[in-house]
Amino acid sequence: MSPADRPSAERRRLIPGVVLLFGFVYIVFEFIAASAWVAPPYDWARDFISDLGYSGCGAADGPAPCSPLHPLMNAGLMVQGTIFTVGSVMVTRLVVVGAGWRIAVGSFLVVSGVGTFFVGVFHLSPELTASGFGWLHFLSATLAIGPGNAGILLLGLRAIPRPAWRGYGIAIVVLGAFGLVAGVVLLTPSADALGLGLVERLSVYPLNVWTIGTGVGLLVASARWSIRARRSMRARMSATAG
Repeated sequence: MSPADRPSAERRRLIPGVVLLFGFVYIVFEFIAASAWVAPPYDWARDFISDLGYSGCGAADGPAPCSPLHPLMNAGLMVQGTIFTVGSVMVTRLVVVGAGWRIAVGSFLVVSGVGTFFVGVFHLSPELTASGFGWLHFLSATLAIGPGNAGILLLGLRAIPRPAWRGYGIAIVVLGAFGLVAGVVLLTPSADALGLGLVERLSVYPLNVWTIGTGVGLLVASARWSIRARRSMRARMSATAG
């Protein structure tokens, strides 16, 4: 393959950056879905994220949430899962050196993206509970949170030895570790005292921060590379003309 046929440094950052930037869709959908709760209003500290996707107002096993815009929330989860899966593969190829490490890091992140997608597919509902398949929702959520934060942490550890990615690596190591700790706390009695919804968000939102933050960072890096390339080209043209 000739150098002209290889993707430029600008394009290799631009494409995953654009993909991951669509992570804003999920955030917007979640806030719109939450705002539709009126009586009672949605409690960000106490109510679970999945309550926003609950597709029935009837009670299956005790009081159940009523989310008027549950289709929007579940669509947002499926969009986020797709974006996370595709974007993480691109970023892993860009950042991680070595086929073995790429497979390891990519596997964690892809599992998380697929899990997020199926949280939206197997959303909570009286029908899902009655069918005995409610465990599929909780399995999907577990796969989204645990492997996702572990993958971000591992991606950061592999990025740190590379000078161009060191700052990014340190930042996402902290982000992934934070999400993992919050995920462990979510399984303890302390979570109820702190607010189950709050602790769940502290374990899930690092995935959203990684998605959007990486997208923005790659777009900025792509723009800077493009500016440097144009300046370099103008300098060479000026030198040739002179």
